[in-house]
Amino acid sequence: MEIKVDYKLRNVTLEECDLIFEWANDKTVRENSFNSNELNYDEHVSWFSNKLASNDSYFYIFEANNKKVGMIRLENNESNSFIINYSISREHRGQGYATALLKLIKDRYINCLLIGKVKSCNIASIKAFIRAGYIMKEESEINVFYSQSQ
Repeated sequence: MEIKVDYKLRNVTLEECDLIFEWANDKTVRENSFNSNELNYDEHVSWFSNKLASNDSYFYIFEANNKKVGMIRLENNESNSFIINYSISREHRGQGYATALLKLIKDRYINCLLIGKVKSCNIASIKAFIRAGYIMKEESEINVFYSQSQ
């Protein structure tokens, strides 16, 4: 018997600044980020406030059965295209949530080009993009994924 999971995206709130900081400063997240330095809390608070106020950034909490399992942020790249930045909380990794999240955002932004840039050593994220139906184009140490043919 298959268990039905209710996935939901909702806007991040200012009150979730500390949660996003915790997720973003996770050791594995830092290793897989293009800037792998540990984050400074005061800088994060300022950055977070700026992202929430920005018209070029769309920031969501990803929930499964009303539990916060991750986040995704879309950064305006150019006309009708966005760069994806996402993470799944440590306790929810390896359960298919990244794939579900990437499918959900692709369905929500169906008329937009979504672009994910992933370090070649980040196998879990590469698999999630592929399973979610993104098209991969390798570029040296970085794999680039597109939601549509490029």
